[in-house]
Amino acid sequence: MKKLCGYDLNGWWDKAARNWVVLSDGEEQEISSSIVEGGIFGVVVETGAKADGGLVGGAQASISPHGLGAGWGAIGAAHKRIRVTELLNADPSVAHLTAALKGMSSLAGFGVASLDDHAETEELLQERLLSALRKAKISTPLLVWRSVLATIFAIENGAISEGQTVGVISQAAEGITLQRLRIRRERSHGDTVLAPERKSVGKLIRSEWGYSSLAQLAHEAVLAASSSDRTEHLIWARAHGRLALGLSVEPEVLRRSNGDWEVLTPPASLNFNEPADLPDLRADVAGCDILLLETLAEGQVKEALQSAVSKSAGREVRILDANAVADGALLAARRLSRRDPIYFDFLPQISTIVQRRNAVESFDLVDSEETLPAGEVYRSPKPARLAIQAGQDRFSIFLRKETSELPRKAEVSIGVKVDQTIPVELWVEQSPASGRAKILVHSHNLGHHFQVDWDGATELDQRWEELLEGFQKPAPTIPSRLVLPCGIDAWNDSPRGDGLFALLEKNVESAIVDWNALANRLSARPGGKYAISSDGAIPSEVNAAFIAMLDRLVERALDVVRQGLRDGGIGTQSIRFLTWQFRRCPTEVSKWLMDAWDREVRGHPIFTHGASWKLAYQGLGRVASNQSIEFQAMHKVLGKTIENWKWQKETAAMAFLLSRSETAPKLLTRRDVDRIARRVLREFEENLGSAYTRFQYAPMLLVGLLRWRVVEPFALVEGQDPVADRLGKAVEKTIADLQHRDRARALAKYGRILEQVLEELRGEGSNPELLLDIYGGADAGDGD
Repeated sequence: MKKLCGYDLNGWWDKAARNWVVLSDGEEQEISSSIVEGGIFGVVVETGAKADGGLVGGAQASISPHGLGAGWGAIGAAHKRIRVTELLNADPSVAHLTAALKGMSSLAGFGVASLDDHAETEELLQERLLSALRKAKISTPLLVWRSVLATIFAIENGAISEGQTVGVISQAAEGITLQRLRIRRERSHGDTVLAPERKSVGKLIRSEWGYSSLAQLAHEAVLAASSSDRTEHLIWARAHGRLALGLSVEPEVLRRSNGDWEVLTPPASLNFNEPADLPDLRADVAGCDILLLETLAEGQVKEALQSAVSKSAGREVRILDANAVADGALLAARRLSRRDPIYFDFLPQISTIVQRRNAVESFDLVDSEETLPAGEVYRSPKPARLAIQAGQDRFSIFLRKETSELPRKAEVSIGVKVDQTIPVELWVEQSPASGRAKILVHSHNLGHHFQVDWDGATELDQRWEELLEGFQKPAPTIPSRLVLPCGIDAWNDSPRGDGLFALLEKNVESAIVDWNALANRLSARPGGKYAISSDGAIPSEVNAAFIAMLDRLVERALDVVRQGLRDGGIGTQSIRFLTWQFRRCPTEVSKWLMDAWDREVRGHPIFTHGASWKLAYQGLGRVASNQSIEFQAMHKVLGKTIENWKWQKETAAMAFLLSRSETAPKLLTRRDVDRIARRVLREFEENLGSAYTRFQYAPMLLVGLLRWRVVEPFALVEGQDPVADRLGKAVEKTIADLQHRDRARALAKYGRILEQVLEELRGEGSNPELLLDIYGGADAGDGD
């Protein structure tokens, strides 16, 4: 025999329906249904027994003296008795719920318990009821909504047919609930069964027809019937529940706190003017083929409720037996044991916020069109794809649940800072009416699973739409790449000397080339424009003949450098002439300069003194013209301890690469970014209190570093990235230091620039030419 049990644990009139009875000889006999009473206005009491923590529920608890008041001595202490309704509406202990269930029945192979079908039925209660069912030795437990159980009962009794829409009205604690279910025919084991489909949460309509209001009327009637001035002993009178539910009542003997007895003779029934009419339900039940009314009440109360509901709905309602939910639960347990469909349920929507490149959007984790068979686990068909930003050891997830009014923010700690952006996936797993959804996060890169705790998340004080709107702000600005423009003025003669046109004509075929004059003219910046742009462009006014002269001198300079690399003794002016042509410079020069870096310690035939090494580093920063060279140069600089960088060498070279190149920022990892940021912080700190003569490359390096946002659009933003926060504080500290009267010149040079650097750190840059202004404001720009 498969032992099956259906529980209707509601606190007003608890019942269980099971498919067996115990005979007088202790043998068990299978039957279709046997109702086990758990008590009207059921309670759980605490006894002195060792088993089950001394907790007893069901009918035995209802008739026990435990917790009935001081007149019963020590066992009458108030804390020894708790109402089942309190358990179902608070933060219930599993032990108490288990006692309430076991007080009616236990040790079933399959057990189904009822749940009120409205939004205030907490997921935590669902979880604890499931735990309590397991502790009551129910091998396979399941929770099912009252509306569904009532419908299954009606299906079994032939009242409902395939394709119908059933309206189920249930009496509840605070009024009535209304649910609409569609009846589906499903195949099962070669046959078919009818099963309800639930597409939304039941609607709670608060009214004086709720059990709580009827209980209050009954309490007033009991007080009026008592001859005593004291009322504590009346709290647990059985007449309360029987009157509230329309059942017959008899005189009962109650014990007062002083040990005396009172015989209470309650009224035969509630003497009430009918509670206020229910609101008009006709729109809610429109389209329903049949209306079912499910109530625990009997007699006068049941008849009055039926009349009120019919009047409100504007049509006839079919009232069910008071045992309908318990028997429906037993029928559901039988279906569960046979693996027949019980019902199909929707899952409340859970949404998160995902960041797209240019905007944020709400992402639903539950397919709103899908309904799920009872007991089956749902998993998001498509996970939300989020990311942990580089430099973070934790990340935030915003969540909305359909059953909660306000969204929440959960913080997930991953325990270690990541050095690059790590993609993560977010999805939910849930079964209908089985408690809280599991909100799961997985990262393939980290190899970790995380579970997000909704209850532990922080409730926000704004609605989901407002939260989304708050995120609808532009992506952080990205500083524009620095392009040093070219102009014709550097080519023309000036009162200060020959222009590049004249110098090319004089030197192109000269036996001795004046490399110094050529380099000086190329490095000059009349009108803020070089002879050749930092991208290697030449002004359009320069004709082909002069370009050919320039190319000829480039070839001659290359020959000179090659000779110098072999024999030494050539000085640095020829290589300086080459590097001041920026990216127009032949790639061969980049390789020579990188080779020179490797020989800095042991000596080099061209860079023979300390000052010349500034050219070796800054020259490469000017001429690096492809990703391969940029990567090698940056790798070499980052291979050095940042404390050993020199401001005119490593700092300048890295600043040139990051600020001028389209591709160099894309070669950085988050670890590289953090190391460069530490160098920036060091240079800002070292310049505090000085004349700021060694400061010109620090702001350029900082803003060039912010160009890493081409890789990570939301990186290095103050208030979102700890590194950006430290950089912002360093800039603010420098601005404050520049206010000193001895640093007026430095303030004029850097004050406004640093204020705009702060804007960029906040992702709100207002000056697209900030890098150009930093270059110009630092007097010399490239300083070799």
